[in-house]
Amino acid sequence: MQNRILVKECASHVAKSVTVAGWLHRLRNFSKFGFALLRDRSGIVQIVLTAEHCQLFQGLQNETIFSATGVVVQKPSRSGAIEYEIQADTIQIISPVTHQLPIEINKPEGIDANLDTILDNRVVSVRAPQIRAIFRVQAALLKGYRTYMDAQGFTECMFPILAGAASEGGSEFFKLDYFGRTATLTQSAQLYKQIMMAVYEGVYGISYSFRAEKFSTSRHLTEFNQLEFELGFIESQEELLIHAERAIRSMLRMVEEECKEELNTLQTTLPLLGENAFPRIDLSEALQIYKDDTGIDETNEPDLSPAAERWLSTEWAPQHHGTSFVFVTGWPEIKRPFYALPDPTRPGYTVTFDLIGNGSELASGGLRISNYEQQIERIIKKGLDPSDFNDYTMLHKYGIPPEGGFGLGLQRLTQNILKLSNIKEATLFPRDVQRLCP
Repeated sequence: MQNRILVKECASHVAKSVTVAGWLHRLRNFSKFGFALLRDRSGIVQIVLTAEHCQLFQGLQNETIFSATGVVVQKPSRSGAIEYEIQADTIQIISPVTHQLPIEINKPEGIDANLDTILDNRVVSVRAPQIRAIFRVQAALLKGYRTYMDAQGFTECMFPILAGAASEGGSEFFKLDYFGRTATLTQSAQLYKQIMMAVYEGVYGISYSFRAEKFSTSRHLTEFNQLEFELGFIESQEELLIHAERAIRSMLRMVEEECKEELNTLQTTLPLLGENAFPRIDLSEALQIYKDDTGIDETNEPDLSPAAERWLSTEWAPQHHGTSFVFVTGWPEIKRPFYALPDPTRPGYTVTFDLIGNGSELASGGLRISNYEQQIERIIKKGLDPSDFNDYTMLHKYGIPPEGGFGLGLQRLTQNILKLSNIKEATLFPRDVQRLCP
């Protein structure tokens, strides 16, 4: 729209005539004047209406799209902060809304509805300031990740979502007919990012992952995004931990710099990063200190329970290391996929790690097998058919350096740092066993 400015630009146009355009967020109509809150992508501004202007909104609902032209005026708010409003000269209705909204999105305290109702009406509910804020934060996380990876000289790659076999093994994958052949939706980009690592040495990407999860809980999705990373010519897992930590710091720094208003809208603060490196702790040691502190004995388990993850990252790490993040290393083979490098010094274990942060697992990674015969052996040991992975094992035949990488769940990280109760709140259009629309 010609000569239109954004709401956030009003501060630099005081006493000047401007044109703004956006959605009717709220209307207060009195007998001789009124106020309309106009929302655009940058914020909300109050428009002062005449009685004649108020008539134009007769019978119209919130989310009506309109433009306003008038003079910008500076005014104090109740909090003492400086705010701006526009004293309208002309109002133009661009796209009238006459149907009542299925869900109220303009309440200062947020939408008063359960999550299913919010998701059933996602087309409208995503416009609510509190929900918009979540995905502005998510966009900043992506920007921070790319900023860090690009600064290291790594190459971004796009990975396919259709594959000829389940990339992780197991039964939690989707099958589909592909011109008479059976294909699957990829569980991860692991195989492809390793192939591209052998081209560019250091690669990253934003992938789609699909898991045929039969549960509909606050932790489960059937479709989600992974922030992928793979690096060649590394000598130890510590190199991966350094990159993972620096990427997290870059992402949260970007949120802090670009999303102050969104964090204020969500009434939340970011988790503790701490001044020192994130602590590293072996799984067996983590389970032992969890038992010593809580009395809950999970030392015979091959994994951390959700409760143990919460305790480790919200109590132990903040108390002893001043951070909400901790690397857990030394995972047993039974809990790791076929490409994880077995620990040569510790039979039955792998050189792998999880990043636990602010209450839950965020990332998983480690060193990979680079020897062809060893990789075939591990595929068979996992109960898989090596012929299903010919393209992948070809990589091992024709030159693969010592390497490793990690995958970081985007929706999980968003949920985690914003302290959302359900991962679906951190997913634009969530998919689970019950939900396929919109």
